[in-house]
Amino acid sequence: MNIVNVGYDSTNYYFLADAKLLVDVGFPGTLPKLQHQCKRMSINLGDLKHLLCTHYHPDHAGLAQELKRIGLKHIVIDTQISAVPILKTYMKPQNNYVDIDLADKMTLKITLEKSREFLVRLGIRGEIISTPGHSDDSVTLILDSGAAFTGDLPRPLEEHGTVFESWQKIRAFNVKTVYPGHGPNISPNHF
Repeated sequence: MNIVNVGYDSTNYYFLADAKLLVDVGFPGTLPKLQHQCKRMSINLGDLKHLLCTHYHPDHAGLAQELKRIGLKHIVIDTQISAVPILKTYMKPQNNYVDIDLADKMTLKITLEKSREFLVRLGIRGEIISTPGHSDDSVTLILDSGAAFTGDLPRPLEEHGTVFESWQKIRAFNVKTVYPGHGPNISPNHF
């Protein structure tokens, strides 16, 4: 899988080229920045087909509805649905946030249990798992090739608790490289 980081403003957004999937989508009102980053990486934003938000905070989901308007289908996991409307409560008018419409035809609601089956249709071998810790709605996309897209899942400070359990689930997939929402790629065994 060809993975390209098209991030900006200290947040990573990953384009999975073979599947035309964007993992995490950026702050509201920053579509021109995303377009610029894609262009710099020789990616035509119009060629993207789907977007997946690892969690519903402004820097990871703020552009979701704007991207839906230009043709991307929004993959929403069942464990995330209640978090989507809360996103707007983080926003100020100057953020130019466009509220996410979960009832439109550009929204694809899937369950964690059916994620592998769904991803195969996109050309992705892997699955999406629930990884609470940063937020209750956090999910991680894990590719069978050993890549994991974790959003803002923090490093565990103790060998128990929600964050530690989420990392244990990720490690069980024999992940080789973690693609975090902020900072460089890491090994899951780094901590």
